[in-house]
Amino acid sequence: MKSYIKSYHKLSKFFVVLMDILLIHAGYILAYIIKFNFTFPERNFMPYYTLIPQITLFALVLLNIYGLYTITMKTISEIAFSLGLALMLLQFLTVVSTFFYRHFAFPRSIFIIAFFVQFLLLLGWRGLVLYVFKRVQGVKHVLVVGEMPKAQEFAQKLQNISKGWIDVKYVLEPTTIEELIPYIKVVDTIYLYSKMDENLKSEIVRKAIEFKKHIFIAPDFRDILVSRARVIQFDDVATLSIEQPELTSEQKLIKRVCDILLASLALVIAFPIMLIIAIAIKFDSEGPVIYRQKRVTEGEREFYVLKFRTMVKDAEKMTGPVLATENDPRITRVGRFLRATRLDELPQLINILKGEMSFIGPRPERPYFVEQFKKLYPEYSLRHNVKAGLTGLAQVYGKYATSPEDKLRLDLIYIKNYSVFLDIKILLLTLKTIFTKEAAEGVKTQKE
Repeated sequence: MKSYIKSYHKLSKFFVVLMDILLIHAGYILAYIIKFNFTFPERNFMPYYTLIPQITLFALVLLNIYGLYTITMKTISEIAFSLGLALMLLQFLTVVSTFFYRHFAFPRSIFIIAFFVQFLLLLGWRGLVLYVFKRVQGVKHVLVVGEMPKAQEFAQKLQNISKGWIDVKYVLEPTTIEELIPYIKVVDTIYLYSKMDENLKSEIVRKAIEFKKHIFIAPDFRDILVSRARVIQFDDVATLSIEQPELTSEQKLIKRVCDILLASLALVIAFPIMLIIAIAIKFDSEGPVIYRQKRVTEGEREFYVLKFRTMVKDAEKMTGPVLATENDPRITRVGRFLRATRLDELPQLINILKGEMSFIGPRPERPYFVEQFKKLYPEYSLRHNVKAGLTGLAQVYGKYATSPEDKLRLDLIYIKNYSVFLDIKILLLTLKTIFTKEAAEGVKTQKE
């Protein structure tokens, strides 16, 4: 039965991709029919016809980046949100392509009509896929193994995001493999979270494979550093070559050129918005428009990060360095809006042009917190092997209240897996994060 489901998933994914391509182009054809009533002129249709390969490529990349080929653990509203963003960007990239290829006869109204038609077609198709997947896969029973209370907190997160796809049946502390085997046998999926004895972890993995169970492991920092290691042969002995987690000189050069070009363009586009924000801040509360704060970047160099002020003047005069909390009374009315939309970060485009930051990278932290985190996690210094970023993997996959340990995992994964495509993916996912309320909320008060 499990082999059947596995084969079904492989076949179904191919079918979903194929249907996506057909529905994307059906959306454009229907848009032409709606506009021209079956008699659309050749000069207006040929630009679309010649751009079919580019549109197909853009569509597949965007749908993949926005997670639309991972149906499980999602609701129809989440799918609709991601689909809307992907299709808006598809129209934008297609418009850009018409300028690049000088296809000026491509009617601009077609893009607007096509967006709505494609959205309805693909959302209906995704709804059907969601229904079928859920019926075929059913509810997965889960076992979480890890130290308390971390394992319990992780299990609660799983249950909260499960959307009816999984059911956390057991949350157990790591003991002996003999005690865990009865639980391993009766669940579908096993999650190993937090540190545990390496021998026990190996035994759990072996038993999971033996009983054909799906297993997920939250990596410790050593696991991340070992990932993507090269296999080097010394005579008949295979070894893993673990390199320093950092960017090559060529990668740094490409990244810097992209930063300069993107930051310059973004500053020109954002200047009118920044001017309006500055006026709003001045009218809303007393204090400077720009807030300068010491942060740490590549090589543990300190610099002053620039942000639009979102809190009252001298907010930390009495408290000292503290993280913002949910419903923090120090945040101003304008500041609350700026934080929710991430517009308070716009002045950091200047930090990027100065070479103190990059568009993508670990978020710069304050020296006080850096020292605290280095005591807790010796690997924390490794995140300073690259420049601090305006956004990063921890920002698009985490939340403001995500633990420093989990954020560090994501930062190290980014450094170890760096590529230009990964930077593009994070940049596009940041657009989605801007509209996600949870990602901007402060830490919960009870956790302070």
